[in-house]
Amino acid sequence: MSTTNQGLYTLATIIKRLEAVASRFEDLEETARSRTSKRQSTSTVADVPEPHLPRAEPPVPPAVVVQPLSPPSVTAFDAIVIDGKLKAFVELTKAFAPQFLVDQVALFADELNLLRNLLLIAAACKAPDQKTFVELLGPLQAAIETIARAKVTHGKEAAWVNHLSAIAEGAPCVGWVTVEPKPATYVNDVKDSIRFFTDRVLKEHKGKDSRHAEWVRAFLAILDEMKRYVLENHPVGLAWNASGVPVSEYKPPSPTPAVSDTAPPPPPPPPPPPPPPPVEVPAAAPAASGPAAVFAELNRGAEVTKGLRKVDKSEMTHKNPALRSSSVVPASTAPSSGKKPVKPAKPHALMGKKPAKFALEGNKWLIEYQENEPALEVSGVEINQIVNIFGCKNTTVVIRGKVNAVTMLNCTKTSVLVESVISSVEITKSASFALQITGTAPTIQVDSTDSGQIYLSKACLGVEITTAKCSAINVSVPVDGEEDGIYQEQAVPEMLKTVVQDGKLVTSVVEHVG
Repeated sequence: MSTTNQGLYTLATIIKRLEAVASRFEDLEETARSRTSKRQSTSTVADVPEPHLPRAEPPVPPAVVVQPLSPPSVTAFDAIVIDGKLKAFVELTKAFAPQFLVDQVALFADELNLLRNLLLIAAACKAPDQKTFVELLGPLQAAIETIARAKVTHGKEAAWVNHLSAIAEGAPCVGWVTVEPKPATYVNDVKDSIRFFTDRVLKEHKGKDSRHAEWVRAFLAILDEMKRYVLENHPVGLAWNASGVPVSEYKPPSPTPAVSDTAPPPPPPPPPPPPPPPVEVPAAAPAASGPAAVFAELNRGAEVTKGLRKVDKSEMTHKNPALRSSSVVPASTAPSSGKKPVKPAKPHALMGKKPAKFALEGNKWLIEYQENEPALEVSGVEINQIVNIFGCKNTTVVIRGKVNAVTMLNCTKTSVLVESVISSVEITKSASFALQITGTAPTIQVDSTDSGQIYLSKACLGVEITTAKCSAINVSVPVDGEEDGIYQEQAVPEMLKTVVQDGKLVTSVVEHVG
């Protein structure tokens, strides 16, 4: 009996499963029938003549922005100078400075961006000739002159004149692109020249507003980082691309180039991509010029002298007295195989001529950029006034009366005649200077100067003269028992001897006997 019940239970289970399968087949058939009816209705509607409608195009994806790849030297300039120091300096200036100083700093930032454009050209092009290079320097020179004019325009702002002067004197720092073989030294020299003004900013605002000191440090940091950039990327001069294109064929990159709107959309389903543009084979680089050509010739070894012509005895001056009398050696008829070297541009040519200045601002006499002035007289001075002489050439400055101090910086062949000085006379980086004191002065400091004459009066024989990194400095002292104007010239020692005694360095002047 149990066996019969079990069989009935199994049969009932099988019947239920068969009914479920049949129900599933009915559902599938119904779904297929509905799809077929939809396709037929669509086909019927398509058979009805309708106006031709434009075919819907797949949506065009937005243009893909492709950032241009900057050369490594330009990327380093952005990271070290522009993003590293310049942007923070501009923001700091906006935070506390008046608008005219903010505008001058903005001009300085524009100047560094012009330098960046020149670096882009140098990375893509081969070295141009001198004329083309001078044309490339034109925007930089115009920027330097614009910054200098901004200083002159607002020079009456006594509280900010040193800030304006510091920026104006630092603007020529971009001139390192014309210097070979040590451009970094030029940047350092520019930094030293602006310390005259930055030190005055620090002194005037010491203990008052720390933002001025922070501003000075930020500005000097820009020049420090520029020097580091030059040492790392252009150690012997502006580096050009030897295999690049001529400057005339250079096309500046677009700031934000994008893929054209007609570009094929991405899959699915993508159409076949357009064929790649033909690859242009760059033309063979021409022979190197300038320093590269010199080194290439030297690497040839003995091949260098193959092109030299043997000098005949008739052309030797030591064997032919007739040539010595005329001082002219006949030119050879053989054609010269070498090219005349190109004279590099000088940094001062980039700076341009700056406007001269002769004015009393507060208690400071400012005498700047005077040239070929035979007798520039400063009269009516007071004992609390300072006379600052900067950037003068072939000029004589006569100071009538007693002043607190006299400073001379970055001058050439400049003479100073002063009656009396209360504190000191400072002379820095002023080659071929002359200083005459007709009264008294306690201290004379000479630093980083080659060739100079100092004339002392009988009342000034107790002066202390300090020299550092100087050469050819002579001091003329009056001769006892002689009339006024008779001097005895004595040279300031340049050679020193240092020995170790009891663990200490002892330095003495080397005396030559004989």
